[in-house]
Amino acid sequence: MLQKISLAWLLLFTLMATSCVSKKKYQAAVIDAHNKQMSMDSLARKNSELQSQLNDAISSNKMLTSERDKFQKESEDSHKELEGYTSAVNEYMTNMDEVEKKMKDAMADYADRGANVEYKNGWVYLTLDDKLLYKKGSSKISKDGETVLGTLSSVINEYPKMGVVVVGHTDDKAGHGRDNWTLSTERANSVVRALKDNKIDPARFTVAGQGEYNPVADNSTEEGRAQNRRTEIILLPETFKLLNRK
Repeated sequence: MLQKISLAWLLLFTLMATSCVSKKKYQAAVIDAHNKQMSMDSLARKNSELQSQLNDAISSNKMLTSERDKFQKESEDSHKELEGYTSAVNEYMTNMDEVEKKMKDAMADYADRGANVEYKNGWVYLTLDDKLLYKKGSSKISKDGETVLGTLSSVINEYPKMGVVVVGHTDDKAGHGRDNWTLSTERANSVVRALKDNKIDPARFTVAGQGEYNPVADNSTEEGRAQNRRTEIILLPETFKLLNRK
């Protein structure tokens, strides 16, 4: 009987101990699970934050890539445009060198009689003394002047796209019954008419008279006045097409 009672108490104690141990394990497991859940939640938040940062970085990278591509295209377009301008300028310089040489060759026989060719400010200038072109004290073209302008026309006609500017000049001495502005303008007009008679398109001409107001020498001497009595014939390219190539 006593042995049965002892066995019963032993069984009860064992059950109680086992129950206590199981409860502790359960509580420990619950705490562990809670901690793991918090850790997972924290990792999930960090993952979400990292994903958001990654999305922002991808978006920013796309914007940078787009800007880079845009800049690269603009740079390439600018480079091509610059190459075009460089080519046009080189072509222009080559043409003007050629025009100057041909003009000098054509006027070589008149160089010691008052014909001077020079390249200046991007244009080719032919300066002719009044005694080579006009009858004395007149705006009428002389025989020698007709020959000179006929020779000049053959060169000008080789370059139909170039403009032709004719500017008359005088010294500071008053003309016979007319002012020097009128005389310089009439002389320039006479040159243009002679060039037109040599088959040069009149639409290419620009005519001006500056009278005594653009001297190249001192009007106080006869030699200086002679230098100031001149007519300039200027060949210039279509500059606006060079500057507006689009």
